[in-house]
Amino acid sequence: MELTVEDLKNELPEQDYDTLTLGEDTVAVRCLLKAKLWVKGMIQSTGNEYDEENEIVREAVLKRALYELFSFVGKESRAREKAEDCELLIESAFGPILKKDDTGTDGPAVGCMGNCRVNPLERSL
Repeated sequence: MELTVEDLKNELPEQDYDTLTLGEDTVAVRCLLKAKLWVKGMIQSTGNEYDEENEIVREAVLKRALYELFSFVGKESRAREKAEDCELLIESAFGPILKKDDTGTDGPAVGCMGNCRVNPLERSL
């Protein structure tokens, strides 16, 4: 069953939800969509599949959606807490998240080894 705005509403007192969304459910929809994409990418980076039927995936999406909501209204410290909770949940269930600086390579991605006087784009292969 796909997560909905109602699921997100159930995570917060009504007054907090209204404050965080500025009274607009469209804000919650956008935050939930962003959360789903982010969680999907992080889970796939661990080599596992994203399955919204999985209880842990659902909880991670809700935590990330809360992060998005708190960020939306500038509550950075609360947002950071939710982001850390989300990452910890994913890593404890699925393993380490591959981040952009975890490529396992040393040095620059592009460089010149040897004769660099020739434009590499003009070399023939």
